[in-house]
Amino acid sequence: MSGQQPGKQPRHRAGAHTRRAIRRRNQGGTRWPRSPRKHTTRLPEHGDALRIVGFLQSHPGWSAFWDKRHGLWRVAEDDPHSDLYMQDAQADGVIGYILTHS
Repeated sequence: MSGQQPGKQPRHRAGAHTRRAIRRRNQGGTRWPRSPRKHTTRLPEHGDALRIVGFLQSHPGWSAFWDKRHGLWRVAEDDPHSDLYMQDAQADGVIGYILTHS
């Protein structure tokens, strides 16, 4: 192989398949081993995301983000000494919490 030092194995890129695995698949071997997914990505409703963004523009002391693993809005007051925090899957619940505590 050009560019390789003698006696060194070529490094595989991340995700590259070994020759043995490809040969086994071509010979009718078992399927590729895969770990089962425990979590799927959940996206917020587009309208809810727009409402949260618009609402937070008029409430600059708060931050929010969508937790795509758990499918929740997470909001907190930006003050480091504040304990105000909430999580909810519905935008209405988050907006109501901010209104109550502002």
